[in-house]
This record gives sequence, C-alpha cells and structure tokens, in this order.
Amino acid sequence: MGLTAAAFVVILAVTGLILNHTETLKLDSRMIKSDVLLDWYRIAPPENPVSFSTGNSWISQLGQRLYFNGQEIADTTGKLIGAATLNDIIVIAVNDQILLTTLTGQLIERLGSADGVPAGMRAITSDDNDRLLILAAHGTYITDSDFIEWQERATTSTNWSKPSEIPAELYRQLVTAYRGSGLPMERVILDIHSGRILGPWGVYVMDAAAILFILLAAAGIWLWAKRNH
Repeated sequence: MGLTAAAFVVILAVTGLILNHTETLKLDSRMIKSDVLLDWYRIAPPENPVSFSTGNSWISQLGQRLYFNGQEIADTTGKLIGAATLNDIIVIAVNDQILLTTLTGQLIERLGSADGVPAGMRAITSDDNDRLLILAAHGTYITDSDFIEWQERATTSTNWSKPSEIPAELYRQLVTAYRGSGLPMERVILDIHSGRILGPWGVYVMDAAAILFILLAAAGIWLWAKRNH
C-alpha cells in the first residue's frame, strides 16, 4: 500500500509544483507537438479544408482558423468566402468581415459593417484597376484603394474567387499547424494531476489513491497511538 501510494504522491507532487508555476513556465501558451498525445486527445482537423489561391499564396480555413500558406493568421467563426490580391495587399473575405494582410501574411486590419463592408458577401474579386469588387446579397459593390468608400455597381464579371484544391504538401503542413496549436501543455499537466488523462476512469483511479492516502494516514495514527499506550 505504501509503495502504491508513493507513486501517486510523486505524480501529484510533481504536477502540483509545475502547476503552481504555470505563468512562469507559460504552460498555457506552450503547445504539445507529440503525435502520440495529440492522437490520444483525438485532436484532428476537419477533413475538407476550404482554400483559395491568390497570386502565389494560399488562403485556407480549417475549423475556425485561417491560414496563410501554412501559417495561422487569425481565428474566425465565419466561413471563408474568397481571397484577392490588390497591389501589395491580400484581401480575405469571411462572411461580413474583410481581413487585410501583407503579401507575407501579416494581418494589417479587419473591416466590418461599421466600415461599410456590404452585408451578405458571397464572393470577391479585383478589377483591372486593382480595386476590390464584392458580390453581396443586394448587389455588387466596388471600393476605393483605401477601403473607405463603397459604391454599388452593375457588373457582368464572372471571375470571382473560387475554392481550389490545395497541394498535398501544403495540406500536410496545415494539419500539423492545426494539431500543434490545439493542445496546451497546461491542460495535459492538469489532466495528469486529476487523472483525467486516462479518461473517465482516471478520476476514479485518483479517488482510489486519495482513499489510500487516508487509510495510510489512519493506520499511521493508530500505530502511533498504540505505541504510546
């Protein structure tokens, strides 16, 4: 009983010490890269990513995460609608929001309905003058180079941004990036500490260990009291 309890005491003591220094060790921002642990937690990306090719870059969405090539650039609850390159800016449309990035994928700004972005975006593209065209619920709109003025405009353009199938190597990079940012080390340490890393039965294992500690403490007190009498 003592040897069994000692193993649990060591686990609880070590994980407890680590958790006491979560902020110092930055456990909440350090992500697990181990495929074994990621598979154990069943962290896997959606089977079918949505991707758009623009210029020499790929804009993709896996779950609620947006990626520029293989690099995550933003979280979003909306659906990726399209992407277009305007001079030195990449425009990414997500539902009723527009994200502007550099050609290297650095996020510059988010634009929403308060900035004049038309409601109900369905597709985007650029015209011959590198101006953004948006197909929205109530018509087609065009904006100036500063994305300040939005005007409704009749157009027969059919060259709207459309989803494309990404290269296999890029898909593997996206899967690695998605899985690698889904499991913080803090969660794993907490689950080891509580026993939840073993699933629903792990909690009962820790409960049994706690009962074992109580029995050992009671036995120790009983022996101490017996010797004193």
